[in-house]
Amino acid sequence: MNLKPQQNEALHRLTTQGVLSPDQETAVREALTGTQAPSRVADRIAEVAGYVGGGLVLGGAALLLGVSWDDLSRLGRAAVLGGTTVALVVAAVVVAGGLTAMRTVEHHRRRVVSALLSLAAITTAFTSGAAATSHEVTIGSTAGLAAAILAYAVVPTALAYLTTAAAAVSTVLAWVTEFIPDSSVPGGVALFLLGLAGGCLALLGVLRPVPLALATGAAVALFGAQQPLAGNGPDLLTYLLTAGLALACFAAYLGVRTTVLLVAGVVATTVVVPEVVWDLTDGAAGGGVVLLVAGGVLLATSLGSRWLWRIR
Repeated sequence: MNLKPQQNEALHRLTTQGVLSPDQETAVREALTGTQAPSRVADRIAEVAGYVGGGLVLGGAALLLGVSWDDLSRLGRAAVLGGTTVALVVAAVVVAGGLTAMRTVEHHRRRVVSALLSLAAITTAFTSGAAATSHEVTIGSTAGLAAAILAYAVVPTALAYLTTAAAAVSTVLAWVTEFIPDSSVPGGVALFLLGLAGGCLALLGVLRPVPLALATGAAVALFGAQQPLAGNGPDLLTYLLTAGLALACFAAYLGVRTTVLLVAGVVATTVVVPEVVWDLTDGAAGGGVVLLVAGGVLLATSLGSRWLWRIR
């Protein structure tokens, strides 16, 4: 592989400055180009092997459990899933080149390490749930969330973040359903607060990548805000939460120029206004009027977004 233009210029500059002779420059260039290509090929081979190996381990465990699930005891199922988790973690350490190298592993191998650790977080959830004698879903999701957070702390990639976000949503719903199973309101409010917390942590730079974390937080908050309405809960609470999300996104955009916040605010506004119109008219407005209102709201928020963009 050839050197980058900046590297060639820097190397030639050393020659013109008398640090290197022309022969030495040639020798250095040949040495560098001779070592880069195998390294890149090795990284790609390791990446492919890591993905395939992780998939085979997970698939093999799933096949074994699928065939022998009824024949295995509770501890036997936990042992199979736990062994799969250990195998995935060991594979991640090997691909990274050791425990101490996991946080500084190169780009290509970093993705493999993140994928293997994310799979290990999922199998951790299943292992804990299979080992538990009661509250399996709550215990399993909580253990999976802890493992996902650890994986994200070690290798903070987009995949690790998405795994952590999914585990957090699952855990919140599991705990709320465990103690308040007959109402959609607590779960909706909890998810709304979870989404807002994720967005705030993204704005503070704790969660990365920031755009992905903001988009995920807004989506979770919007989903939570709509739950009371979907579950025959109080309509007013749904409207207040959704409108509050829109205002929070617009307010945050004034301080942080991120398009994701603007889009999230527009989406939340476009969702809540037609819902309010439909409720106030008791459904008499009809689908055509609601669509007209939604289009008008979308145009109005678009114009407002342009104004916010200009004053920023």
